[in-house]
Amino acid sequence: MFNPGDVIDERYEVTGVLGQGGMAHVFHVRDPILERDAAVKVLRPHLTEADSGRFRREIRALAQLNHPGVVSIFDLGRSDLVYFVMELVAGGMVTDLGPLEGDTEALTRLLDAAIEIADTLGYIHRLGMVHRDLTPRNILLTSSGRPKVMDFGLVLLAETSKSLTRTGLTLGTPHYMAPEQAIGQATGFQVDLYAFGAVLYKMVTGSTPFDADNDQAVLYHHVYTELTPARELNPETPEDLERLLGRLLAKTPESRPTSAYAVADTLRSIRYKALSAKASEPLGGPSRLGVYPEGPAATLGLSKRWAAKLASGPQWPSGLSVGEGFLLVGQRGDSVTSLWPPDGSVHLEIATSDEVHLPPLVHRRQLYIASRDGGFQVHGWPEGNAVLSQEGSNLAGMLPYGLGIVFAISDGRIEYQSPAEGRAWKVALPSGVTAPPIAHRGTLLVTTDDGWLYCLDALSGKERLRVKVGTMRAAPTAHRGVVLLAERDGALHAFNLDSHEVLWTYDLGGDLWASPAAWRGLVFATSWDKDLRCLAHKTGDDVWACTLPGAVTGTPVVADGILYLTTESGHLLGFDARSGEALFEEQVSASPIQASPLVAAGRVYVASLDGTVTAFEA
Repeated sequence: MFNPGDVIDERYEVTGVLGQGGMAHVFHVRDPILERDAAVKVLRPHLTEADSGRFRREIRALAQLNHPGVVSIFDLGRSDLVYFVMELVAGGMVTDLGPLEGDTEALTRLLDAAIEIADTLGYIHRLGMVHRDLTPRNILLTSSGRPKVMDFGLVLLAETSKSLTRTGLTLGTPHYMAPEQAIGQATGFQVDLYAFGAVLYKMVTGSTPFDADNDQAVLYHHVYTELTPARELNPETPEDLERLLGRLLAKTPESRPTSAYAVADTLRSIRYKALSAKASEPLGGPSRLGVYPEGPAATLGLSKRWAAKLASGPQWPSGLSVGEGFLLVGQRGDSVTSLWPPDGSVHLEIATSDEVHLPPLVHRRQLYIASRDGGFQVHGWPEGNAVLSQEGSNLAGMLPYGLGIVFAISDGRIEYQSPAEGRAWKVALPSGVTAPPIAHRGTLLVTTDDGWLYCLDALSGKERLRVKVGTMRAAPTAHRGVVLLAERDGALHAFNLDSHEVLWTYDLGGDLWASPAAWRGLVFATSWDKDLRCLAHKTGDDVWACTLPGAVTGTPVVADGILYLTTESGHLLGFDARSGEALFEEQVSASPIQASPLVAAGRVYVASLDGTVTAFEA
């Protein structure tokens, strides 16, 4: 219809084709008058009256809508062409945000988008409209990641949909079509809730609720087949979210939520609970991004809230954690001490057989402790009652995943145990494990002492891929499909899990003991040579850098846009994560600090080797 270089209506310069279908073409255009890019949707000539009616109905529907979640209409055709100009939404489909990961940033992006879509549907329904064709292709992301609902060609006023469906009009997209829509019954706003449930199910699990060889078979499954629970496909799905998906995808309209606004409110509650739970997981989630969901408003600095003196503090790779509202310190002095966060008073002390080798882990009201001599203890939490004690476990890492835990044993054994789901597997790698494993996009990532990265299916333990890297002591970090691998000698590699390619390598010069942190397209890496580097995640290019007062052993962490790190010289430092501006520097102790800072409930907690534990707040 149009080619790049053509001009529509003596104004819009065509720069490319965005899409085409049986009814219309969509072009990427440049508006020279307003100096902005836009999208033009042009009706194909010689269409049936019904198709033309759908196109004009889309124009009228968009003209009535004024909501940040709906694509904006800029202009209407004034010539023989039937077209309209709309906002350019070029960030991809909303399902690109999934599958759901258990890390803070990924959870936030996906659930925030879901809340915005539900609120948008509430607005549309309040005006008496039903979209009737909600699919991932009709919910696109802006460049900043915000969802926009579009393609209103099938929108109907709620009061007219009954008469139109009685005539046999069954339009929509089979993989996202409600049962009543599939069999031609009357359709109300509940069909949009079902379609949204199907879109959200794909966002969360990576799969549509039902699939088959042809459209009719897909529709049959929507009407008659029971839904596979989301957790069976993605254990990282919060239990409350799985229940909501079941309600949205209920077979009968009356079994679904009462409104899209009610869905948005439920999603807000799920988001709050899910992000609160991240505080008890190592470095904010299974990908160990070093990102925490909330921190103090510390742009103007931090002040000391309290300081406690224990017999000893954490030695790398042990550290701090939280569980059921208590701060836990894994000490080199053969104990775990639980502190009451408001004032630092001791809640409980649990003796161990040797120094605590890993950060204490609280998962589903149980405390897991690993000692350097191979001892392993389990206690009920927060009561502290002993549940299990054994020797010879030799754990190199513990990773919460779904309702279970991945245990990595130093000799190369990897075990997943999830009694609540009745799921377990074991594998044996050819060599020993050097660092705690991580999980990212359904893949378990394990480094071994002979320099290999093993990629295992997180549901079964089956090997997907192995990559030769080099000797690593720091655990990997995974961010947006890319694994960051820190070699002991200072080389940092970015490995793409999909393409199996090394995207870039950066030489930090000094030994790497600390895992990198990753946040919003930025990577933060520190070396033993006291260098702090902020790199672009996609390219490895320098963004900013500085020299630190001491070497860094613990992973830097990010909360509310502030990068926190501790040093072997006993300092706590804070930087604006985007710009590198130094915000504060505090000499916490004369003793080295080898544990990562912990950010929880609006405070920053730091523990030095000599047992000084300090809480800071804005």
